[in-house]
Amino acid sequence: MKLIQKKSGGNFWGWKYVAIGAVLNGFATGFFGRGSSLYFLPLSREMGLTRTQTSLIFGAATVESGIQSPITGYFIDRIGPRMMMILGSCLSGIGFLVLPLSSGFIDFILIFVALISVGMNAGFHNGASAVVVRWFDIYRGRAFGYISAGIAVGGLVITPILAVMINNFGWRFGALFSGIMILAICVPISFLIKDSPHLVNQDVDGKNISNSKIKRQINFVNQKNYSFRSAISTFNYWLLACAIALRISAQAGVLIHLVPILVWKNFEEELGGITIAFISASAIFTRVLMGWLGDKIEKRIIVSVSMLVGMLACIIFLFGPVTVWTVLFFSLLISITDGAAGLTWAMIGDFFGTKSFATLRGVINLVVSVGAFVVPVMMGRIYDVTNSYHSALIGISLIYLVTSVLFLCILPPKPTVNDNKNN
Repeated sequence: MKLIQKKSGGNFWGWKYVAIGAVLNGFATGFFGRGSSLYFLPLSREMGLTRTQTSLIFGAATVESGIQSPITGYFIDRIGPRMMMILGSCLSGIGFLVLPLSSGFIDFILIFVALISVGMNAGFHNGASAVVVRWFDIYRGRAFGYISAGIAVGGLVITPILAVMINNFGWRFGALFSGIMILAICVPISFLIKDSPHLVNQDVDGKNISNSKIKRQINFVNQKNYSFRSAISTFNYWLLACAIALRISAQAGVLIHLVPILVWKNFEEELGGITIAFISASAIFTRVLMGWLGDKIEKRIIVSVSMLVGMLACIIFLFGPVTVWTVLFFSLLISITDGAAGLTWAMIGDFFGTKSFATLRGVINLVVSVGAFVVPVMMGRIYDVTNSYHSALIGISLIYLVTSVLFLCILPPKPTVNDNKNN
């Protein structure tokens, strides 16, 4: 007897929305996440800015993201991800269109933060994640793997295209190109999203559950549909927040300093771009694979092991032979660590339900923004003082180790009488 039978009457729409979420994540990463670093040197040269002033622009965007995320999450939970995705796409697209009009430091930072950054944080990653949580339960890990793969595709495909635009025609043309593409593609496909399967007479996962064991699993998740206040009062939530923050902080430190680290190891600077491309390409596969595994095995175990892989990557890079093969092996291991990213966000929905998912994710993003800002700065400071990344990479290895232990300590919540009353 089959455990799961297909729902009769039409195709399940959830996978179509996963594809839309992957496209939005790809655009957000390609044009903004990793693409924003392409503006650094051209902007610094044209406006006569110091490296510190230029860094402040992108640092301000990071801080803004952390402050905005809980607010964005609140509105996603209240009015639905679809409207926020439309609004975010419009804001960021318009922001890129008017960015070429900036003539100085103040103009640029206001447009970059108040329009582009606000729009990106309102309607892309956060909105896509909320859609997945609402449409999927049994296949949630797989769905998160697919939308996370969109991030890797954006870094692999869109960012190099943007780099060609900026290198050949200037950063203003690159910004204009970004705005046109976002308004032409992201806005229309955001209108196609439906906030809930029940709005179109479909079930979560698009399946009728016939097996009693799976039914009990679904009912268990439904029982854990925490309110925001109930969730943040649990130890598990803050343990998960710290674990995610440490994971992203370590990742940010490695990726931001990747090229300088390679140069410190006496590799050519050009190898940095190849390494980033290799990590992005490998991450497409690892994110999908991790998502599939996350529906078969406990997500916390998979993530915990992947953090140990990250620690191993840093140790091998530090103490292994200085060869291109070492760099490639390091890149492959880092892509495995990066592949678990989607599962960490899926754990919020698994543990606390869908009711306040976006708000809970937003608060975690606030915690993340602190670590993602501090760790790369500290790595730079360590290098400035010691003229070496050795201690910094040892520190990153320890962060990965602690993160692995934290994820392993996050136990699935047990249903209580009070939780059931709150539903």
